[in-house]
Amino acid sequence: MALYFTDVFSGSADWIVTDPHAQGTIVKVSQGTGYLNPKYQYQYSLAKNAGRLLGLYHYAGGGNPIAEANYFLSHIQDKLGQAVLAVDWEQYQNAAWGDTTWVQQFVDEIHRQTGIWPLIYVQESAI
Repeated sequence: MALYFTDVFSGSADWIVTDPHAQGTIVKVSQGTGYLNPKYQYQYSLAKNAGRLLGLYHYAGGGNPIAEANYFLSHIQDKLGQAVLAVDWEQYQNAAWGDTTWVQQFVDEIHRQTGIWPLIYVQESAI
């Protein structure tokens, strides 16, 4: 059985957060070590209150992977265990694109601190 999720970010309309064609919502929390989605708490609450399956993701900026993992975790501590965690690994605005050791270090750091293995959210052509 396939599960369908909507991917939401600060520019997403409210209806996308609870789109009835999807069972879950994955919310962008952060990017790099300086960007926090200003709507993430609201979008997360909207999805949770609608009974959606939940996910939270960090968009890789390609800086220090440990610092980026720490930045992401610093904003989601109260949600651990409620949502799937992921790193969005894309070429756009990612200085480390193509360096698989970067994404491995990020994932390992999240796991080291939380015991949770995050998903790597990436286009099929990069697998």
